[in-house]
Amino acid sequence: MSLPHRVAVLALLAAPCALGAQKPSHSGAFVVQLGNDTISVERFSRSGDAYSVEQVRRVPRTTLWHTHLELAPTSGEVGTIFLMNHSLERMDAPLLGSVKLTAAGGDSAVVESKLGDSTRTRRVAVRAGMIPSLPQSFLPYELAAMRLRRSGADSMTVALLGASGDTMPVVVRRVGADSMTFTLPFLVYRARVDADGRIASLYQPLGTSVRRVPNVDVNGLAKAWGALDAGGKALGQLSPPDSVITRLGPAQVAIRYSRPKARGRTVWGNLVPYGQVWRTGANAATVLETDRDLVIGTTTVPAGRYTLFTLPTRGASTLIVSKETERNGEPLAGTDYDPKQDLARIPLTTRTVALPLEQFTIDIIPASTGRGTLRLAWANREMMVPVRVK
Repeated sequence: MSLPHRVAVLALLAAPCALGAQKPSHSGAFVVQLGNDTISVERFSRSGDAYSVEQVRRVPRTTLWHTHLELAPTSGEVGTIFLMNHSLERMDAPLLGSVKLTAAGGDSAVVESKLGDSTRTRRVAVRAGMIPSLPQSFLPYELAAMRLRRSGADSMTVALLGASGDTMPVVVRRVGADSMTFTLPFLVYRARVDADGRIASLYQPLGTSVRRVPNVDVNGLAKAWGALDAGGKALGQLSPPDSVITRLGPAQVAIRYSRPKARGRTVWGNLVPYGQVWRTGANAATVLETDRDLVIGTTTVPAGRYTLFTLPTRGASTLIVSKETERNGEPLAGTDYDPKQDLARIPLTTRTVALPLEQFTIDIIPASTGRGTLRLAWANREMMVPVRVK
């Protein structure tokens, strides 16, 4: 992003905007960053028993969302979650799509999904005490933190309820006078909160950070980021999938993985901690397939399908070849490493490079017929091991 455009975006992040004539009882705005890239912003306000939430999300392309939340006046339970996808050009244009959840009484709700001329309606289960949740929104965590503050407890488990009827448990825990953690199934956020539970800032070790600001010009940012998209500067997928398919003599070798970027973060020892098994990329586990037996380093890897993990330390790294590629009939997640499934642990030649690499890269460098070098590189670290057909 050019400097003038960056300055304009920063101005929009802090711009004052009208929130309506009635002063809301609860309002705020969040800026969400991954490293040094802003990936979304949101603004919310409550008036009576209703919340209005506006979001602009930048991944993979810019989208504009408005959500209307209604709470039951007496119980405070979720009444309606109406999630609307707006056109970037005209807020009064027909919606691009919408999802609406309406409590139907008792332990059920009706979900109506619209996309173009298509409408789908279904019934989902709900239960008391659920907190409304929106994709890429941090308002639900603030509502959970405020509930914990009001209860006076040190911890509680809450269930987030999305407009599609999806649910997720979150454990909220007080860890200091002004700090809380939110433990999700595969992620832990830590937040600094005020006496009422309002979030001042939030982060998680993989690099996502959230900060509260007085206000944001959501529509202005949507137009600015939409213009970047139109100019070929869309942020794109955060960790796009890629593959390496090559021949080593008679063998065809394929590696499928996702490619995270550094985005201004310290990678080794921080984003990728030392002494912990790493998924060797992002998202799903990295997969190696070969139709012939290979020798990686000095270890024989029979023809077949495997997943690759890495164990980095401060001065060295180890490649882990796992026999497990699926779990419960689904492709193995990058967080589901099981040491009992190890086929081999192979030392990697590890060195520091002078020119840092922004995006994680795996390649196989041919050397001679049936031989080559498997190379993993990211930031200032390069890790290599010879590979050949057996």
